[in-house]
Amino acid sequence: MKRSLKIRQASNQTTPEMKQLISGIKGLTNRVRSIAQTHRPLFEGEIYLTGREVCERLFLSPRTLQDYRDKGIIPYTQIAGKILYRLSDINRILSENYHPINLEV
Repeated sequence: MKRSLKIRQASNQTTPEMKQLISGIKGLTNRVRSIAQTHRPLFEGEIYLTGREVCERLFLSPRTLQDYRDKGIIPYTQIAGKILYRLSDINRILSENYHPINLEV
């Protein structure tokens, strides 16, 4: 039997160790894909969000977000037609508009 045929036959066998290795590689691949989809690089220490992400975080409709933008309530950056929002601006607006509950009776 030729050596290359022996190697092919050996690689076709699925030992428990091989199954575990393949499973680990698949899990790692899925994790890398997940991180790549959610990773937001920093621009000068700032994290920028898309309109969809802001709507999801604040439970807003896209139209309400547009109204807030038009009224100057939420600052934004527009680059080549793409609108982005600084996470620090969103957090600042939430903090400034926070109204704690007064529990004194």
